[in-house]
Amino acid sequence: MIFIPDEKKNALKVRKKSIPYQTLAVIYNRVMRHVNYSQWATYIATIIRKSQSIEIALLDIGCGTGEFIREMGILGYSCDGCDPSEAMLQVAQLNNPHKKFWVDKLPELEQTRGGIYNVITCLYDTINYLSGLALLEQALNRVYTLLPARGMFIFDVVSKKFCELYFDDVKEEEIVNKQYAYSRKSYFNKSQSEQVNEFIIYTPSGIFEERHIQKIFSFSDIENLIRDRTPFKILNIYEDFTFFKAEANSDRAHFILKKSE
Repeated sequence: MIFIPDEKKNALKVRKKSIPYQTLAVIYNRVMRHVNYSQWATYIATIIRKSQSIEIALLDIGCGTGEFIREMGILGYSCDGCDPSEAMLQVAQLNNPHKKFWVDKLPELEQTRGGIYNVITCLYDTINYLSGLALLEQALNRVYTLLPARGMFIFDVVSKKFCELYFDDVKEEEIVNKQYAYSRKSYFNKSQSEQVNEFIIYTPSGIFEERHIQKIFSFSDIENLIRDRTPFKILNIYEDFTFFKAEANSDRAHFILKKSE
């Protein structure tokens, strides 16, 4: 048996604050194992084929652990990724050794070079991490400058209805293995229109807390912002994994935008 001094045992029990996706990165794929990345890739690939006939170079903003990039690679697409979390990118690089990954974030995308990728994606409500419409406007216009002529930007957001139905006052906990466990509490803050996920993560290095906040926009506000405040052309706004037009009460909307000639 290894002797651990009492002061170290007590230190391990103290909860420490962690920035979003820093500590969670190690167990993120386990926590998100319900996500069908193959379905996401097939759907996005179909959208691309409907609108782009030239060879595709794709950048996934907010790529996380790179599962979507891996699935797109299986479908034959050239994909790279960026994310604000270095810890998530370490996992992504390990799982995709021949892909390029770098640290960058919306809305600035300061480390991302323009003119290289003719399709840019930002998926699984990553856009909802922007805290207001002003930042969303900045992000959209920055992506526009990075795309070559006729390039596409594909992103999605969830609705208030979705958050209220599936993520309001939801609790879960799991022992992942002998080293890691977590608990998660989710709730929807109606007054701020924010979806909040609070994690407690138990690790060999101690107990860490992460708090993730997503701003929930109305689809119409986003559509109006794109039309009035950006040069993008809206090709389609699809309802959750379909090719039907998204409605106000749809769970998720996929925005398909194109840069002008």
